[in-house]
Amino acid sequence: MIGLSAGWAVRGKAPGSYDDYGILGSGGSDFGADDFTAILDRYTLGNPPPERGGPEALPWISLTEVLDDRGSYLGVAIHDWTDATDAAGRPIVRTRYGCFPYDQFVQAPVSYASLVRAVSGLGADGFAPNALDVPAYAPEDIVRDIEDHNWLGRAATTAALLLEGPVTIVGADDLDHLVRLRFLDAVAALLPFGWRPRFTAATWLRGGNSTIRLTFAYHPRPGDFELDWRVTEPQPPSDAPLSLAYARELRRTIAHRSLLEVVAYLSRRCDSMVNVDPNRIYDLLVDLDRPALVLDRVRRNEVDASEVAALLESGRYKELPRKSDHELLLAALIRLGGGLQSVQAVWHELGVGVPSEPWRAVTGEVLRRVRNAEDATPYLHLAEALGHTDELLAEVAGSSRDPRLGLAPVQAAANLIARWTDPFTANRPSTLRALRGHSTLICALIGDLDAGDVRREDAWLDLLAGFAPDDLLHPFRVLRVSDMTVSPQEIGAFAKHGADCVALLVGSAARRGRLDRLAAVLIRWVTGLPASERAGWLGRLHDVQPTQGADAAVLDVLRMSAGQPPVHLEAADRHAYTATFRQLVTDESLRRFSSNIQHALVEHMRDLTWAHDPDQVAMLLALTEALCAVDGQNRSAIVEAVVRGRAANPDMSDWPVYGRWWPDAAARYPGIAADEYRTVLCAVPYDAPVHTVGRLIAEATARGMAPMTLLRHLDASFWPITGPALLAAALEARMIAMHRYRDPQGQADEAMRLLIKTAHDASENLGRELRDAVDARLLSELTFPLNLTEATSLTPSQDEIEISDRTRGTLEAAESKIRSLQGRRTILGRRKN
Repeated sequence: MIGLSAGWAVRGKAPGSYDDYGILGSGGSDFGADDFTAILDRYTLGNPPPERGGPEALPWISLTEVLDDRGSYLGVAIHDWTDATDAAGRPIVRTRYGCFPYDQFVQAPVSYASLVRAVSGLGADGFAPNALDVPAYAPEDIVRDIEDHNWLGRAATTAALLLEGPVTIVGADDLDHLVRLRFLDAVAALLPFGWRPRFTAATWLRGGNSTIRLTFAYHPRPGDFELDWRVTEPQPPSDAPLSLAYARELRRTIAHRSLLEVVAYLSRRCDSMVNVDPNRIYDLLVDLDRPALVLDRVRRNEVDASEVAALLESGRYKELPRKSDHELLLAALIRLGGGLQSVQAVWHELGVGVPSEPWRAVTGEVLRRVRNAEDATPYLHLAEALGHTDELLAEVAGSSRDPRLGLAPVQAAANLIARWTDPFTANRPSTLRALRGHSTLICALIGDLDAGDVRREDAWLDLLAGFAPDDLLHPFRVLRVSDMTVSPQEIGAFAKHGADCVALLVGSAARRGRLDRLAAVLIRWVTGLPASERAGWLGRLHDVQPTQGADAAVLDVLRMSAGQPPVHLEAADRHAYTATFRQLVTDESLRRFSSNIQHALVEHMRDLTWAHDPDQVAMLLALTEALCAVDGQNRSAIVEAVVRGRAANPDMSDWPVYGRWWPDAAARYPGIAADEYRTVLCAVPYDAPVHTVGRLIAEATARGMAPMTLLRHLDASFWPITGPALLAAALEARMIAMHRYRDPQGQADEAMRLLIKTAHDASENLGRELRDAVDARLLSELTFPLNLTEATSLTPSQDEIEISDRTRGTLEAAESKIRSLQGRRTILGRRKN
């Protein structure tokens, strides 16, 4: 039994009097008579009918709450008839009211039925002795009522609806007040006990008092949820999402556990929730069956890492009966990237072994990170703490055999194995067994070793000698010893292990700055591959980053010997690049690839952007000299490619490096020199600016090229010849001829006049465009010199013009020319007599 404290009040009126209803007695708390009057008025249930039978008959019971600055109170009021009447002969209603401080229920919950029994013993002088000794809350009694009366559907929906608004139960006219009270207890039992400071209910309401949240009545109040008692399994409406979720979760949890377990759990959540968000009530319910719920969400792949972590770290996962479920949760935490300290702790708690679902999650996460070039170190630390590093590295080694993944995952796997394995103790037997026959991974492992740690490198080579054939290891040994070489036959034998192995060997040599030792034999090997294999292998070289100019040259020559353009011409050390390039292309054993290399360079220079960069021009001229010094059917094509660069940048011929190269090239290739301007003009790019084309026109004209020939070559280029563009280029050429080549103005004028005349006569459309272009410029071209003449002929007083005889003669000549163009008309347009 639990002893309670309570305030009390009895309201009624003296028999035979004309008095209004009032407080006849009160006590037990800080509330006075006026307070109790206000409380009872606030929760009035309406005027009872005089009939002593029927659905509305007294007694009525109300369950209320009071909140003041001292805390919360649960109130119970019993309204029933007395045997007395007032002076008018009307029967008197007595209200007995108990007011219980809520704090006493936090550690010792009780049912509403127990509180009603206590209040039923309240007299005019207060509670009877022992009336406030009530039994402790008994979830099994509530469950028995729900099951015996088949109330679960109604009670669950009612409880859920109360989270969103008031509820009126209709259609329950045949229930007596005690059955209704027990149903109210059942509804309250399906909410956390701490909800009771905001739970108000009545066994009957006659009127529209909105402070009563749950009641039985004939008709629902406006705005209430209506629950028809005649429906056994009512459902919350679709526009009440919290209610729907709570009702659904109640049914799911009860089905998974039991109704008794749910009611007992909710009865223990006693802390007052008077100001708690109703959504939190849903969370509290979910928390009961959280292990099963999270497990279900794991299976549906809808879970968040924090949910799983909370379950595992709190130990609540142990509420699930099967160890396989525990391991499934741990595996989910790993896959979701959860905290590895928690993983390690739970792993030891569960005694997880290898293989297992968590182990597959660890290996899967490591393999994913290896494939995506992400850091897998934290998982290696976890494996080390669990004593499974060898097994994990063996999984990594085995998974990297898939050729569809490319080289990057293999190199990442090799990096992990090298960092987490001691070659001196061979402490990873499973990993070493997984390496057997995996040539690409072995090459990645050796190629990535730190060249500065000679002892460790020796230990690895000695260790791998027991797992790898000598023809796979030999080329790597060559890179370490200064007087060792590798033959074409040895490279051929090595290459049988796969093109990826050759790419890894090249990358290792480039990192060590020793690629030149393999250059000649690699070039012969690459060019011997079928064309279908060659392109794919050369593509692997994109990942090789040379650290020195010499290695950059080797990689480019490898590509060029197979007909692909160079990609490392911007190497920082151009001297080393060109020296190595020259050495390779003049190597007698590689002479047969000269034409391929020459062709690749020509193809590279088709994009004329290099002509604007002095460093690139210097580099390409050096490579051109090297390639022109050896046989090859494309030597003259390289020289032409250089000359074409002037179409994009005529200033290139002014640079000293070009000035030193061209005289010798012109002497060795007189045909190219003779056709220099044909080559240049035919290569003018689409977006060449007017001043570039103007300079080329001036140069070609100065060399004696006829206008029609010049126009024909220019028309063969990508540059679009339009009237405005050609006129602008011709005017640029006129100025260049006068200022660069010192041509007399008349000579320059005549040359460009002849060019425009030739273009005008050659094409009707172009002629029309030229006429329009000249017309557009004519006014400005004439006005400016006339304005200058005026400016220099004004007298000091600025009121008249004094022109010299020479100026007058010039103007008269101009006037004569204009009259001639106008058909012998005067300047004002009048025909002469």
